[in-house]
Amino acid sequence: MRGVGAGDIDLATRFAQLFACSEAIAAELASAAMPRRCSPGATIVHQGEMSARVMVLLEGHVRAAMVTLDGRILQVAEHHPGDIFGGVDPGREQAADCTATMPSHLASFATTEFYALAERHACVGVVLARTMVRQFSALSQLVSARLTLSATGRVHAELLRMAREKDGRWIRPLPVLSDLALRVQTARETVSRAVSALERRGIVQRHEDGLEIVAPARLEALIV
Repeated sequence: MRGVGAGDIDLATRFAQLFACSEAIAAELASAAMPRRCSPGATIVHQGEMSARVMVLLEGHVRAAMVTLDGRILQVAEHHPGDIFGGVDPGREQAADCTATMPSHLASFATTEFYALAERHACVGVVLARTMVRQFSALSQLVSARLTLSATGRVHAELLRMAREKDGRWIRPLPVLSDLALRVQTARETVSRAVSALERRGIVQRHEDGLEIVAPARLEALIV
């Protein structure tokens, strides 16, 4: 992992927020954690490695992508502040590379120690369980879309999903077409044509600071 210094983040304060726990538990978490800052492009977890450390994302954004047997790159997850990833199952090889897409701050724990904390403190266990369920659900939706939707339909579904993560109408900042293509496993040109067609029909509108979903119901109807 390529770090650029631990910075001056207050670990105990961040843990109290993320785990909704008492100051005493937050201090215990902070004492067990190893803080790291990672610059954009830094690989935090490598596909195929055996990892015995759990990562908690405190700030930033991390993308998980795997190289398939036929050489394609498949994005399998996005991690946001509060998400837990890495050596959750230390007996298995990591399924994907986890790479910071912006300046990110992490706290890593020895897996055995993190599970011991989860056993002692229900608030830690609840966050771990919710994170795993959320990641499994997102992966299930990804597989389902890949098997049942056309390439254009996957673009429409992903735009709607990204908007619903916020207020249901806006995607900010303006999505990068190559990133969107990676998420839905299609060509950048396909994404460009799909978004342009939506703009012409007045379903979405491009702004300097983001993409507005003008007609969410019409966009949802196009998901086939």
